[in-house]
Amino acid sequence: MGFGGSVAAMITSLKNNSRRSKREAFDGWTERDQESQGIKVEPVSEEQLQEIRDKLKKQRKKERIKMSLAVLLGIIIAILFIYYSFAYFENDPGISDDFLYRQSN
Repeated sequence: MGFGGSVAAMITSLKNNSRRSKREAFDGWTERDQESQGIKVEPVSEEQLQEIRDKLKKQRKKERIKMSLAVLLGIIIAILFIYYSFAYFENDPGISDDFLYRQSN
């Protein structure tokens, strides 16, 4: 393949720029280390979970209403724009029939 040198240079550059070895957060981390994998999850009561679900439902409902209003407003503006564009360009006010069909003296 003709791109061997550029691909090899890219891979070397990515390896040299890797920050995993330079960050303290990764010190002592191994794939088998169960404590350092993921986020620690604390147990939550069913009541708190239900409160969170209800709060998220309210937020989604508000977002849906806002999005629906924005889409509806956009459709109305687009229809008005198209209507007035056709109404304005239907009869060009700058050219009258008298000008087009004027008889020369």
